[in-house]
Order: sequence, then C-alpha cells, then structure tokens
Amino acid sequence: MRMRYLKCLIIVLGVLSCTITHAQQEGRSAPALERRILNSFADGDYEAALGLIEPYLADHPNDVVMLYNAACAYCLLNQPERGATYLLRSVQSGFRDLDQIVNDADLESIREHPKYKVVVERLQSRAARRANDALNRWRSTYGTENYRYERDEERRIAYATALDRTSHDEMRQMLQEEADHLKATLFDVEMRSYVLIAVPTPSDGDRIFDADNIGGIYEHSRRRLIARDIGGALRHEFVHALHYAHMDRLRQKHPLWIQEGIASLFEDYTLNGDGTIKFHPNERHNVVRGLAKAGQLRSWSTLFRFNDDEFMDHASRHYPQVRSIFEFIADQDKLACWYESLIEHYEDDRTGALAFRACFNLPLDDIERAWRRWVLERPPVDLSIQYGDAALGIESRPRGSNDGVLITRVLPGSAAAVSGLEVGDVVVAVDDRPTRSLTELQTIIASRSIGESVSIRARRNQEYFITVVTLRPLRRIMW
Repeated sequence: MRMRYLKCLIIVLGVLSCTITHAQQEGRSAPALERRILNSFADGDYEAALGLIEPYLADHPNDVVMLYNAACAYCLLNQPERGATYLLRSVQSGFRDLDQIVNDADLESIREHPKYKVVVERLQSRAARRANDALNRWRSTYGTENYRYERDEERRIAYATALDRTSHDEMRQMLQEEADHLKATLFDVEMRSYVLIAVPTPSDGDRIFDADNIGGIYEHSRRRLIARDIGGALRHEFVHALHYAHMDRLRQKHPLWIQEGIASLFEDYTLNGDGTIKFHPNERHNVVRGLAKAGQLRSWSTLFRFNDDEFMDHASRHYPQVRSIFEFIADQDKLACWYESLIEHYEDDRTGALAFRACFNLPLDDIERAWRRWVLERPPVDLSIQYGDAALGIESRPRGSNDGVLITRVLPGSAAAVSGLEVGDVVVAVDDRPTRSLTELQTIIASRSIGESVSIRARRNQEYFITVVTLRPLRRIMW
C-alpha cells in the first residue's frame, strides 16, 4: 500500500514545487524529492523518508498527504505516539480517506491508540452526517409519500426507495448476498463511506433519466446510486459501488472496459447455497453473437486500450462484448485469478492483457480466438414470444413498475386469465426466479413449452400471492 499511496505525492509536490525551500537549498527538484521519498519507503529506510518529509512539513505544516505518510513512517519505526499524533493532524488538516486508514497495514501499531480511535470515530461520524444529508436532499426533492428512507449502519448504505416493505427487504437481502460474494471472491473490501441507493417511482425515474434505455447510474463522486428497478440494473450499479471502493483502497483506476464488464456480468446470475455462482447469458449475448457472425467484434488489443470516451462512443456494441469476455473468464473458472493478476501487474500493464496471459498461460491472441469460438458455439437467448408460442397471455410496458412486471392487459382465454391474474398485478417471480423487469420475465417464459406449469408470484396492491399457471399458445403477438 505504501508504494501506491505515495504516488499521490507527485501531484501534491508538483503543485507546490516553487516553494519547496528545503529541496531548493540542496539543489534538488521536487520530482527528485518525490523519488527519494518513494525509494526510502520501498527500501524500508523510514528514517530517511522522515528526513525528507519533516523539512517539507516545516514549510507546509497542513499538507494532508505528507502528514499521513509521516504518521506511517513513525508507526513503522515503532514510535506509535508520534504516529498517532501525525495521523490526527492529517485528519484535522483535511484527510478524509477512512478506508485507507482502516486498511493500511503501516498503521497496525496504533490501532488501539486513543488518538487513532478518535480519528476513526470522527470520520465515521462525518460519513454518517453525509448520509443524512443525502437522504434529506432526496426527501426534499421527491417527498415522503412514496418513499421509504433507511440507513444500514453495518453496510454503510442509505436507502431512498419507492418500494413496499416486502420488495424493499428482498432488495436489501439481494444486495447483502451480492456484497458478501464479491468480498469473498473479488473485491475483499467493505464500503467505509456511505452510499445512497435510490430506487425512484417509475414517473420520477423518467424525469431523472433522459434516455429510456438507461437503467441506472452510479456517481462515485457523490456516492449515489440510482436504479430504475431492483433487478439487473441495480445489481449492475451496485457492483460499480463496490468496485470503486476497492479501486480507492488499491489506489488503482481500472479501465472502463473492465469496470463495465464486471458490472454487466452480475446483471444475471444465480447464487448457490454452496457459495458458487452461475452467470446467465442475457440479451447482451445475442448482440455479441451477431457481431461475431458479422465479423464486427473489436479486437481485444484495440478494445483494451480504449479510453473512457472511446469506449462509450460505441457503448451499444462494447457493453455486450465486455460482458461476454467476463462470462468466458468465469466459465473457465478463472475470474478470481484474472482479477488478482490485474491488481498484481497493474503497474506493468493497466489494460488487463497481462492478467490473461498470467491466468491462462497462453498468448493473448490464442485466448481471444478461444473466446470467439465459445461465443459462436453458445445458442442465442430466446427472448421472443411469437404467435403459437407458450405464453402467459399478458401485455405490459417497460418500466411500468420498479419491482416487477406490471400487467396492463390480460388477454381473454389466456393462461393468465384462467389463473386469475388481473390488470394492475405485478409479476415479481416465476418458479422462484425474480422477474424485476419485462426482459427478465420474457427470458424465462420464452424458454418454456405449451402445457408446462409455472409458479407465478405476484403483487396485487400490497398483498403478495402465488398462483400456478399452465402456459397456453399465444393467440396474439404482444412482445
């Protein structure tokens, strides 16, 4: 952690280089001073590091990064009182990274020191105030009539959701399970700063998002996540929140193709009781399969080097491709290995290419060719329900509900009509598999046969019920 964190000094010292009198007096430039500090920590010569840091602090006593690194140096020299004092000074001067403080092994010797505890309590209190501020801002904008406001102290999450008690609790359980799985397999981190998770009403969601094809967003600078539904959109954005927490702790910024690839991967999955996970192909697979057949896939060497703008300029083709790449990695049981290798080799290669070679022990071109074959060998996901196909016999509209599929019409004589489903009911699960969006429901029903019975869990107003529906042929094309 020390080598990564000290790289922050390049920015701090570069800005102040015109006033670094100690360096000037000895004929040294600011970059040279930075390198000497880095080398001193890397060599374990913490007295030498302090010999450079302390004169700088004499001229700049409130520099939060220098104060923090002085604290670490004193702790490593087994001088806990000075280490704790400098850490407190750093926080008093504006250092706010609670996650760094809690996870930095260099501070191990002062975990029980009263000043360390004051620092942690102060930053936790500040984080809680920010969470309350975020909830109050949402409350003042969208009111209280349709929203439920809560804080999860353990998980550091503030909730503002337009959900009933049952859907809200099921959402929280889903996120807890996802967070536990990601911590155990990939990110190994807990959020120290509160994140606001908001699930707006459908009408509020339409006002928040300019485009109908946007299901959610995570804004790390504001620690705010907004999702239109509590299905794939929420799972996707929640991965971003956890991934950012891990990148902050590592002092790494992973390319957008990696961030979106991992987040998209977790849109559709089943967590098993033994802790394993099964990722399901979704509509993105059909897109990438079509691109593969048309010879229009991006080469990995090109895709991996795109900056954020280049990636987003063709998001409709890049998102399916990067999800597919991570599906392939997971299918080969190398997801954890790949991510660990990315972190390990980050300073040598930030694109992720080296992580493939490290885990697969093959040249990158060979791995890409294997992935392309894998894409074409997998059948497309059936999302269409055509005339004569097995169907429920309902009509709906996208984003009609934020916790399931709103029934806007029940066709006469259909399976839904026979089973007693009504207009206004919201289908939330089929055979215990959640259907939080129209696409999720279509995917499940399209895979079934005429005469097959499915268990439908639905909400009618605030009441939940289960009905068994025997699928009938579709007599009118709806979707």
